[in-house]
Amino acid sequence: MASSWGRACICVALVPLLAVLSDRLHSEAHAGAAPLVGMPPPDPNEASVALEQSDMVHVLDTSRLAGGPYYVNDHTLVQAEDGAWHLFGIFHDEPKWVGTELDLVHAVNPEPDPAKWTDGSFEVAPAPNVFALNADRKLGETHLWAPHVVRADDRWVMIYQAGGPDDYHASMRLAESRDLYRWTRVGRLPLFEDICEARDPMLFRRGGAWVVYYTRCESVGYKASGVAFRTSRDLRQWSEPHMVLSVRSAPETSNSAYTESPFVFERGGTFYLSVTAYPTDWAATLLYRSRAPYAFSDVPATRLRAHAAEWITGRHGALFMTHAGPGQSGVWMSRIEGLGAP
Repeated sequence: MASSWGRACICVALVPLLAVLSDRLHSEAHAGAAPLVGMPPPDPNEASVALEQSDMVHVLDTSRLAGGPYYVNDHTLVQAEDGAWHLFGIFHDEPKWVGTELDLVHAVNPEPDPAKWTDGSFEVAPAPNVFALNADRKLGETHLWAPHVVRADDRWVMIYQAGGPDDYHASMRLAESRDLYRWTRVGRLPLFEDICEARDPMLFRRGGAWVVYYTRCESVGYKASGVAFRTSRDLRQWSEPHMVLSVRSAPETSNSAYTESPFVFERGGTFYLSVTAYPTDWAATLLYRSRAPYAFSDVPATRLRAHAAEWITGRHGALFMTHAGPGQSGVWMSRIEGLGAP
């Protein structure tokens, strides 16, 4: 499968923006809110970007596991203090069956440099740590989706989507660990709930506050696919949502299908937002760019081949993107070149 992807130089021609958005800066009254920074005037010279995507390496091969076939879908990768990498992700037997993804698998790779990863570099953790979490029906968890793990002072925290009574009360929850092997939930109530099957959270700390990006539609009345963010000072109380991106150029959907798996990262002073737009193509990852981390225009800079992409930075600033999902027998990774130095 790796050779079928080939090496690709991908550039998307973009249309001019219809209007120039002025800068704005304001803060919320809600405790823990971070400032919202608006989009600067668009620069035609930055309208698109040409990137090179390498052959994919099959870094986690689930075809080796007894009782399969299995797939891994939305996932997260984090590097421990000893240099080893840990992967956590949705895990289920083939074929995909909506609503029955109840486990978050845990895999480990001792090689600290992603440039040296080869086929099978990750191996599922031995029992009893094969799964980081299993859905807890007593808490109202109807499934477990899209974990994201980050360091928080003296512990690791995992944010994930745990379903809910309906798609307009989709819940985000938190778990914590001291060693990345044993996880316990934080509290019995969700951090917050949101609309349009809100899911795929990405958590990071910026300017003394915590920020979470996640998939949701623009509003109940206008279901443009989008990415929202909320902020918190303590990982317990969260601000109201604000839209980072609304894809009004695409048809409305009930589940924000054009903005799955959001991932935001900074490179050379520019912010990038990666999303999977599966109605366009199951493996269509669109990359948006902005000089501000909280506002992206509905004009992608380029398109890459991946589903549920996560982004990691290796030694000397090397940039890598992952790919996973049903039918993929695990997780793949390719190197992305063309975005410059971090």
